[in-house]
Amino acid sequence: MKHIAVDFNTLTSEPVGLVKLGQIGTPNADRLPPLRDGERVVLWEEGLEVEATIVFDAEGRYWMAKPDEATWHDLPLSAETTAKLEHA
Repeated sequence: MKHIAVDFNTLTSEPVGLVKLGQIGTPNADRLPPLRDGERVVLWEEGLEVEATIVFDAEGRYWMAKPDEATWHDLPLSAETTAKLEHA
């Protein structure tokens, strides 16, 4: 399964509940691995990971992903991030 680094904050923008990955022809989409509508992937950002299903909006030419709510889980933070949090 492909692993894709994301910003989970995009879940709250329209359409709510989908992680926005990038619009075709933009730097965000250009950094994505080859994707297929309906494909299962793992989305992650430091400290958090979830399995998701790829959704392609053909009209907007936009890649998104619908998280599988049953698969959310925490990941260990890097030593660098832990140090930053301890000194914040």
